[in-house]
Amino acid sequence: MAGGMRWLAVVLGLALARGAGAADYWVSNAGNDAADGLSPATAWATLGHAAGLVNPGDTVHVADGSYQGFDLRRAGAAGAPITFVAASPGVQITADNPDTPDGINVEGSGYVVIDGFTVNGRTRAGIRVAVSPFVTVRNCHTGYNGTWGIFTGFADHFTVEGNEAHHSQTQHGIYVSNTCVDPVVRGNLVHDNYAAGIHMNGDVSQGGAGVITGALVERNVVYANGVGGGSGINMDGVQDSVVQDNLIYESHASGISLYRIDASGGSSNDLVINNTILVASDGRWAVNVNTGSTNDTVRNNILWNDHPFHGAITIDASSLPGFTSDHNAVVDRFSDDGGNTVIDLAAWQALGHDQGSFVATPAALFVNPGVDFHLLAGAPAVDAGSAVSAPPYDLDGNPRPVGAGFDVGAYELQLLSCGNGVADPGEQCGEPGLACTDPCTHCVQCRCALSTPVCGDGIVCGTEQCEADAQCGAGEVCRGCQCVNAPVCASGIPLTKAALGMRAAPFALHLTGRALIPKPWQGIDPSVNGIRVAVRAAAGPGGIDVTLPGGTGWKVNAAHTRWTFTDRTGSRGGITGAVVRDLSAKQNGLLAVSVKGKAKASVALPAVQQVTTAIVLGLPGECAGIAWNPPGGPRPRCTGAPAKLDCH
Repeated sequence: MAGGMRWLAVVLGLALARGAGAADYWVSNAGNDAADGLSPATAWATLGHAAGLVNPGDTVHVADGSYQGFDLRRAGAAGAPITFVAASPGVQITADNPDTPDGINVEGSGYVVIDGFTVNGRTRAGIRVAVSPFVTVRNCHTGYNGTWGIFTGFADHFTVEGNEAHHSQTQHGIYVSNTCVDPVVRGNLVHDNYAAGIHMNGDVSQGGAGVITGALVERNVVYANGVGGGSGINMDGVQDSVVQDNLIYESHASGISLYRIDASGGSSNDLVINNTILVASDGRWAVNVNTGSTNDTVRNNILWNDHPFHGAITIDASSLPGFTSDHNAVVDRFSDDGGNTVIDLAAWQALGHDQGSFVATPAALFVNPGVDFHLLAGAPAVDAGSAVSAPPYDLDGNPRPVGAGFDVGAYELQLLSCGNGVADPGEQCGEPGLACTDPCTHCVQCRCALSTPVCGDGIVCGTEQCEADAQCGAGEVCRGCQCVNAPVCASGIPLTKAALGMRAAPFALHLTGRALIPKPWQGIDPSVNGIRVAVRAAAGPGGIDVTLPGGTGWKVNAAHTRWTFTDRTGSRGGITGAVVRDLSAKQNGLLAVSVKGKAKASVALPAVQQVTTAIVLGLPGECAGIAWNPPGGPRPRCTGAPAKLDCH
């Protein structure tokens, strides 16, 4: 069958599977909302237009490009969901939808699939689902959003799988909130969020039963969350649920917490099994159980903690009834009074807990601690787990058990015959004819394990983004093997006495500062050469970068010591006014700058943790810059939220 005929057969098959009346629509930056949307050639232009017309069983295919988000209030049906699918991660939501401060909003709907969108830098949530059952969000990328990456409220049978949620500015990566049943959080990469990585909260104050029941949280990789508080996985009023096969590391609060704050009851009757949890030196506890969270089970987990006082498990008296913990690989610190005092494993076992558990260090357990958390052959966690309720697969999707028993932790050691001189199934290296081809790996126990990245070796590995500028995107440069925004100002001249106020919607800006630029000046004459103003993040999206050219709009006084720019329309990036003053009478070469902006339109603000400011007053070397410290740091620092910045 020719390629075109195969494509036609697939589309026809999909249409028949969805039932009569279901349609395929297309949206493209080159489209027109006046067209019928029924083919790539007659695509619609906006997602909002599509969201207002779709019916059960319809699929909206979105071509690569940048789009305003959409607010979907129409519902699919059982067996006939409404599906919005992105052609690739190049489909980016770069503006909030018209109705809520989110990228994609699904509300008062149900039976919907959102697949493959990149939603970064939105005011509140990248993707929000509210009062809508049977919604699936999969394969999406949500980063640097104001409050949450992916949020749900009152969304029964919600599934979030295969997504990346990172750098949420004030709260969580994935947040499942309010009363709901049977949510599934599976196979997501969740990292560098200010608060919790994955947060679940029954929130009784919002109505309903105030608990979440039947949740399944599995096979997620969760790391570097919680600098503002919030566990890798937070569970507030989550009951009769399972947390399994998750890798949580570099957690700056706790690893997994079962508790009650906003829910109607504690997180009770939960099973925490076959997880690997490592807490950073500034963190809390690997597992934290409190406030009436009874009848919970903690089994087959690796629980390590780099904090000098906190340890593996803390539980308070109200949660001890029915609590069971065993077959865990642990750090030798526990607490049975909510973390007020610490006891060792022997004392903990004397209380009846963890009779089959043992102390083990990361060096004894992992292929490459901190980088690769697969188990070493011969690690004490191998075959040391319990078969009771253990999952039949591990984080990689490989089967359990392999060998004499179930392994402890998120990974099951798969190879049993490494080093026998025969290339056995599943072996990748270390036997005749087998070798690692990826330069970022090395051979450990007949498997190609990730190597520790070495910046400057010419190979991009692990968390490295680059080794050279050419490996970064447009407008970015490689610094410390990370792609960062190309610096506007490399003169080394600081911007002093600086103050910055910036609002997102409606846009407003007030920036002041002083710069001492040595004379003789080469290009400092704003009425002729203009100035450039940039407020943005060191890396990532958001901010402004505006050039006010010389000529129209500028006035200069007779002494040529004061230049004034005025544009009430804000046609240059919303900048309405600027003043540059030559203060050489006070100090030779001293300049003062003030810039104001105002517009009805909105802008995306840079992440509050890494704001930079630069003003180019003449030639490239005649510029001044400042890198603001994050909230809580010394002055000069920025504070604020996704909708505003205040820096002094």
